[in-house]
Amino acid sequence: MKSAKVIFVEPTGASSNIFARFMSIPLLGPVYLSTIAKQAGFDVSIINENILRRKITTSELVSADILCLSCITATIDRGKKIAYTYRALRAAKGKKSRVIVGGIHASMMPQDLSESFDQIIIGEAENIIVDVLSGRITDHIVRGTKLEVLDTLPLPDYSLLQGWKGKGVVPVMTSRGCPYDCNFCSVTKMFGKGYRAQSPERVLRETARFKDGRGFVFFVDDNFAVNFDRTNEILDGMLSTGFKRHWSAQVRTDVTHKPEFVAKMKKAGCKVVYVGFESINTESLLDMHKKQTVDDIRRSMEVFHKNNIMVHGMFILGNDPDTKDLFKTTARFCKETNIDYVQYAVLTPLPGTDLYTRLKNEGRLLHKQWSYYDGLHVVFSPKNMTAHELQKGMIECFSDFYSYANAINNALNASYDVTTSAIKAFYKKVNFPSLYPAFIKFAGKGILKQWIRENAPYLSYLSKSSVRA
Repeated sequence: MKSAKVIFVEPTGASSNIFARFMSIPLLGPVYLSTIAKQAGFDVSIINENILRRKITTSELVSADILCLSCITATIDRGKKIAYTYRALRAAKGKKSRVIVGGIHASMMPQDLSESFDQIIIGEAENIIVDVLSGRITDHIVRGTKLEVLDTLPLPDYSLLQGWKGKGVVPVMTSRGCPYDCNFCSVTKMFGKGYRAQSPERVLRETARFKDGRGFVFFVDDNFAVNFDRTNEILDGMLSTGFKRHWSAQVRTDVTHKPEFVAKMKKAGCKVVYVGFESINTESLLDMHKKQTVDDIRRSMEVFHKNNIMVHGMFILGNDPDTKDLFKTTARFCKETNIDYVQYAVLTPLPGTDLYTRLKNEGRLLHKQWSYYDGLHVVFSPKNMTAHELQKGMIECFSDFYSYANAINNALNASYDVTTSAIKAFYKKVNFPSLYPAFIKFAGKGILKQWIRENAPYLSYLSKSSVRA
């Protein structure tokens, strides 16, 4: 009997997102689920519109017996359009259609999707996906069960991902959940406050597949170093097995309380850390329940740079204690600390978060057009400025950092470092690692200009309708 053809789709997000251009990695949910489905005998493939840089074609859609969509809030509207097109195409061919949706938005707001999908999966789906695809579970809303032992997950089969070459950034997940409870984050709502982790042995078995070659391994855990002892074992294993690829991870500032641990991260190949600094406004840090201070941020920058680890700092603008002065002070702070990469976001009330519930109850949501809930568009009324002023402030912060002047300065500094060090093994292959920050700033400037052009109607909407809370 011919097995059912199942296509998993991750819809595209914003076309001019600065960071999606340089670090386009797949959501791991569809990869794990498709791997499990393949092992169960289904004919499976994954179409990731972000990685392919194109929309799914009609021929691909009509070929699917079952279509599975994995969406975040910013991509759910695109997911609905794909589902509608799929059903129409199959009906025109006289074929049955079946479309399933999962992911964070479906888990937080299943009622928003009831008319668009045949089945809606809430929560983690690894334990139930085969029963759902096989038709043994037919409920319209299906509640997944938490995967308690993450070592039982199969090694993700990236060959199922169309267009995947694995030469850029390879995502590796080693844990789920977060013991912290920031009010803007949906992680704890999806995976819980309990921290579940794979064993060091399981992690090393997966990373061994990528120990050589170009590109980065990116540990996608919300906090790679929650358990120092466990992470230490992973680092020791990477060192003892000759892991040669550069890697990056998301960590908190508290990791720098142990400089020796940071030094080991560097020795094991860590090139960049992604750190949620969130704000240099002490009151905003308290408002977000971040449990860190501005002094923690400064110390972490010093420790990371002392160990030659680059820092990708992430900031959120527009918390209730923020005023318009924050834009200039944050931009100045980033220059003073010589941060390597900056990711600014406007505060975004994602469905399911405490922040969303509060702003909704206060009548401060501007709209529920989910495609704008991407961290780059203001979708609520701030307290100490207008929505348009917040939007302009974010653009100003980006413009200050991603500028041609900063790019040239980085390039000149990189060239000086090389020429004063006896060429350093043929410029370390033309010293590209040192020139990369300059390249990002050059490219980022152009992408920012494109984003402003494409979003001119939205900026106009904010300027006409914006009021203070």
